[in-house]
Amino acid sequence: MMTHLARIAPLLLLMPIGLTGCLIGNGHICGPQTPMAYCNKEAYQKLVHPTPLREKWQHASRSQVEQQRDWIACGGMDNGGYAGVSGSTGAETARLSGEKFDQIQRCMMSKGYQYTGTCEGDIPSRYPACQARSE
Repeated sequence: MMTHLARIAPLLLLMPIGLTGCLIGNGHICGPQTPMAYCNKEAYQKLVHPTPLREKWQHASRSQVEQQRDWIACGGMDNGGYAGVSGSTGAETARLSGEKFDQIQRCMMSKGYQYTGTCEGDIPSRYPACQARSE
C-alpha cells in the first residue's frame, strides 16, 4: 500500500511548475493574468491613493489654502474630489456627475486656474479644460 507521502510527492514536485511566470510583488502574487498596477509599487500607490482632482489645477499667484477655498467655492469637496450626483438610472447619474465636473472645471478656469491633468483618452479629451487647451 502506498503511503500518504508517496501519494503527495508527485504533486509537490509539480507545484513549482504551476507557479512558473509568477512573482511576488507589492505583497501580491503576480502572474501573467494579474494587472501590473497590483505588482508595481508606484502604480499600486496611485491606484489606492489617487491624486485629488484639486491638485490638477495650478494658479501662479494662489496659495494652497486659496486653491482649497476656490475648489470648494466651485463645487468641490474638502478632500479634493467632488461628489457625484445621483440620478434615477446609472446613465443619468453618469451624465449628471459629468455635468457637475464640467461645471467645476469651468469655474476653476474662470478663476484663472490652468488644468495640468491629462487630456489623453476619449473621456478626458472632452473635458472643458482640455478643449480650452487646444484652442
